[in-house]
Amino acid sequence: MKVFELNPPDWELEDMKKELKKFFLIYNNRPIKDNEGGMRFSHMFALYYILKKIKPSFVVESGIYKGQSTWLIENTLPEAKIISIDIDLSNRKYISTRAKYSNTDFKFQDFDHIPSDALVFFDDHQNAVDRLVQCKWFGFKHVVFEDNYIPKMGDNYTIKHAIEESGNIAEHKIKFKHIFFSLLYLFRELIKKKFFGEKFFSCIDPFFIKLNDVKANKSDKKMIMKNIEIYYEFPPILKINFLDKKRQNYPIKKPILDNELEINEKITTIEKNYYNWILYLKLK
Repeated sequence: MKVFELNPPDWELEDMKKELKKFFLIYNNRPIKDNEGGMRFSHMFALYYILKKIKPSFVVESGIYKGQSTWLIENTLPEAKIISIDIDLSNRKYISTRAKYSNTDFKFQDFDHIPSDALVFFDDHQNAVDRLVQCKWFGFKHVVFEDNYIPKMGDNYTIKHAIEESGNIAEHKIKFKHIFFSLLYLFRELIKKKFFGEKFFSCIDPFFIKLNDVKANKSDKKMIMKNIEIYYEFPPILKINFLDKKRQNYPIKKPILDNELEINEKITTIEKNYYNWILYLKLK
């Protein structure tokens, strides 16, 4: 099986190596040293590189967690306008003075008259095909998905799932605690809507119960292929030593660096071995 691509941009590995040296200077000043559950080194560099190449004047990020990605965006694009979205802003450790924050889901935002170079970065673990439809509706051309899980993996339906027509059925047993916390979440949202007039969010925290399973189908792939100009998975920085067999047997691009000695002293083993097929798309 080959790595799927469509009209990949002319981004050369040698150029990535040069940018990687510059990125280390930025990375060493990151505000959150242990970003477990958030972006790691390889994906941070991928987003940095994509932003440097696209140079969007307007960036929207959906899913900010502790705020590392917000910090990265504003340090990569000092002049760009930034909107940072998360339905729960309480996890932030880094709070930007430049970004505009919102706890209203991406699909409910008012994106009127966005610039043609606008870019959306999704790290919210929602249905990626739905997100792509929303981007098309709003008029966004550049889209990055931080997690593009391979078939039979992941807590959300990804573009890769759709391209490979695999669907995504969550592999877990539903326990009483999942039902309890999901009902508690639902009750909380209904109370907020009833007494405070807030919008009701249909996305349930993936820690609780999966309500976004998608059966294998061909129509999602057809829709995607009709509406994208570029499909490009960013390469890992180093050869990844995956622990699970599913990832070990899955095709992956040639890494940017051949020699681990170039990077071993600068990042931890956990950081360098994290990679989840981060994806850049350009819509027609």
